[in-house]
Amino acid sequence: MTMDTRKEQRIAEVRSLLDDFGKAKLPTEIAGYVSGLWDMIGRKRNYIITGGKKEVWASAVVYVVARLNFLFDRNSPHYLPPDEICGFFGTNKSTVSAKAAEIEKTCRIRMGHEGLCRPEISDSLTFVRLPNGIVLTKTMAKQMGLI
Repeated sequence: MTMDTRKEQRIAEVRSLLDDFGKAKLPTEIAGYVSGLWDMIGRKRNYIITGGKKEVWASAVVYVVARLNFLFDRNSPHYLPPDEICGFFGTNKSTVSAKAAEIEKTCRIRMGHEGLCRPEISDSLTFVRLPNGIVLTKTMAKQMGLI
């Protein structure tokens, strides 16, 4: 089995786990971000995803998106504790947290990463510089009709 074949097989295995989790536990919008992140990881040429358990990969992808969308906050309308993610996949929280941090570093994911979190979060954490030099959040610029 070639490396490409193994990678394609791993992508399909984890995608299936993510789809199952998304249907059971996530709103459609958040499930879309999870899927998008897994697509991003699958496109990385130098990131080996064939090692380790597929359940750890799936847990870590959900963990990253949950963290970006503040789902670990009890006040979130879609509250999702880390224990629930790990319980669903049968994984260890410290292992998943470490893998999530590795994914964030490898994919250069930051808080407010567009395409991986809700627009209101992304806009409130993204800054724009106006032609006159003033810097404001994207949310403020939109409210003022500047963008």
